[in-house]
Amino acid sequence: MLQIRKIKPEDIGFVTEIASENGCTVGKLLSNIENFLICEDGNVKCGCGCLTMKKDKGYMSWVIVSKDHRRKQLGGAITKALLNIADLNGIDEVYAVGILGDFLMAMGFEKQSSRVVMDDIKEVLGDFNVTEYRRVFLKGYFKPCSKK
Repeated sequence: MLQIRKIKPEDIGFVTEIASENGCTVGKLLSNIENFLICEDGNVKCGCGCLTMKKDKGYMSWVIVSKDHRRKQLGGAITKALLNIADLNGIDEVYAVGILGDFLMAMGFEKQSSRVVMDDIKEVLGDFNVTEYRRVFLKGYFKPCSKK
């Protein structure tokens, strides 16, 4: 059974391992893990993702799925869970960096590049050594359930 849940102390090793396997550095992200999610398939940890909020903006990164579990829409499930957290906290827009651009575009993000926003991203998430990011507006992102 698929489960997406908040990180626990015993998950830190998994996060560090999957990050290093995918060329990410742990850096600043684990210092603020309030909205760090772990994806499990059965009892097997298979992915993670992080959302950091500052003022009225959300910053998402580290949506990573282990190689053995890719192509199962787990990255989309993690991303939607993070966006749901942002939406429930009144965040109107979320910026993403360090995640595959094509994947984010399919999730409704648009490519952006602003030095001011990149400076904010570096402050919140750390330096990803990139010059562009993706942004999504959450107003209308989650469609209401139809009443039948």
